[in-house]
Amino acid sequence: MHYKNFKTVTYCVAGWVNHITEEDLREQADFLQKYVGIDKIYLETYRDEFAKKEQLDMFKRVMKDYGIEVSGGITTVTPDLNETDKKRQRLFNTFCYCNEPMRARLKEVSEYTASQFDEFIIDDFFFTQCQCEDCIREKGNRSWEEFRLEKMMEVSRDLIIGPAKKVNPKVHIIIKYPNWRESFAQTGYNPGQQLAIFDSIYTGTETRHGAQTDQHLPRYLSYSLMRYFESVAPGRNGGGWFDPFDCDRIDTYLEQAYLTAFAKPKEIMMFCWPALAGNRRATPLGFMYSKLDAIVGQLGEPVGLKTYIPFNSQGEDHLEDFLGMIGVPMEPVCEFPSDCEKLLLTASALKDEKVIEKIEAFVREGGNAIVTSGFVIGALRKWPEQFGQLTGVSYRERVLTADEFHYNINGNYRTAYVKSAMPITFPSIEHRNNATWSIMNAGHGEYHESILCYDTYGKGRLTILNVPDMPSRLYDLPVPVLTQIRQELDVCGITIDGGAGVSLFAYDNKTFGLYCHTWDGCSPQEFDIHVKGEVKELRRLSDGSKPMPWDKVSLEPVGIRKINMHSEEKETLFHVRVQPGDFNFFEIK
Repeated sequence: MHYKNFKTVTYCVAGWVNHITEEDLREQADFLQKYVGIDKIYLETYRDEFAKKEQLDMFKRVMKDYGIEVSGGITTVTPDLNETDKKRQRLFNTFCYCNEPMRARLKEVSEYTASQFDEFIIDDFFFTQCQCEDCIREKGNRSWEEFRLEKMMEVSRDLIIGPAKKVNPKVHIIIKYPNWRESFAQTGYNPGQQLAIFDSIYTGTETRHGAQTDQHLPRYLSYSLMRYFESVAPGRNGGGWFDPFDCDRIDTYLEQAYLTAFAKPKEIMMFCWPALAGNRRATPLGFMYSKLDAIVGQLGEPVGLKTYIPFNSQGEDHLEDFLGMIGVPMEPVCEFPSDCEKLLLTASALKDEKVIEKIEAFVREGGNAIVTSGFVIGALRKWPEQFGQLTGVSYRERVLTADEFHYNINGNYRTAYVKSAMPITFPSIEHRNNATWSIMNAGHGEYHESILCYDTYGKGRLTILNVPDMPSRLYDLPVPVLTQIRQELDVCGITIDGGAGVSLFAYDNKTFGLYCHTWDGCSPQEFDIHVKGEVKELRRLSDGSKPMPWDKVSLEPVGIRKINMHSEEKETLFHVRVQPGDFNFFEIK
């Protein structure tokens, strides 16, 4: 391995495998080993066409000379196999799994791959959106979601795993899940059940340019989705997978690697060999991987605000990532986390029909359940009486347009007002004064409504976070408002008080890191880090490079103060300046 804490791997697509010469392969391997350092490749046997056995053998022989491990890969796309297939409307040539010739082809692909490798991965085209006559007939009166979830489980068992294991009983089969988690159930991805039959999983961490692609994914997903899938299959999440496409600047590409590494993966997958070889975006990778390797080796296990996202759920998509982009460390999980003191529930949690019962028990025993406005609206519609036992808030299909914010920092009441640069629209969640306590209000002129409030219940409390209708408007909230939100969502004892675009990563061994994203219009940011307790210094974790004489190896406190007016507990402040594209990691001393 080139690095101590992760393997660096890449993927080789079948069409390219069939046409590259040994001379060109060695030339490209020299480039990748010089600038990146490749430990392993996944060699694809099928993507519209079969990779020829003689080419696979040539790759294995050449990779052995470079000390590169070789596993297999398949992508479940296929051309039309007969004239009738031309009438099937298939995205990306994905298989129709109700079509017998295509089913036979997939079985053949799986058997061929297992005969060549003891391990292979399935790229993230292993889904279906086909609604042809055959699919409509087989679906019957089931919903498309029910049909596809059942169908892809059957396909997984009978067309991939079963045939492969029959040919090669020791073959290890990996399913890679895409970055579009909110659409899994509608397309047949079924991690809740598939994790029991596949040997391991893999995670798509592509984010690319967040504003100029069709997905609009917050960059923080490159970290949070890795953590989510670690909760799905603990210890069996093989790695994170990203690509150089739609990355308008080198830093946009590189930060996918950074955030994937911060989640502590086993492997970091760079798709794909022909897209990397000779690509200027690849040339800084080896240098940066060495820095990441030195940092990751000093970090404990990631920690953050646990966010309950049940399987097959959808709602307030990627809100946990938008919160991660404003500096809240997040830890998405697939099971209700009753073993923590504070948790977040977005509209996605409404998929769990027993979620209100779980919240009630959690809060009654002393927990702080933070629910978003999307969750509140959904809960009031589905379970008005049951949810009404926890809070008296109401929603009357109205909106709140706010450019004035009334916040209280450091535990004081109604201490300051601040204006935003533009009006921001929220759903209007109405609370009953003195029954529900408002922490922060927003509005205009003489009308304000709460955007952060709580009800006490049993030994704990239910907190409501009102989120802008467009979640990216979180970035436009004034700095004091962001600071208030971070403090309310804090579970790590570390918060920041700057603007949006800086993510905070926390670990269980008193280490943490900051990353300033390289998004459009970014610039250096200065702010304070708040650390609970009286702390002597923050020691910078070494990234393996020799510090310059003017570099500070530690931060000295700039102040110590009480956490709030009701407590003797204190916090220590440290001032930092962070550059876009740089990561800074510290140990609390």
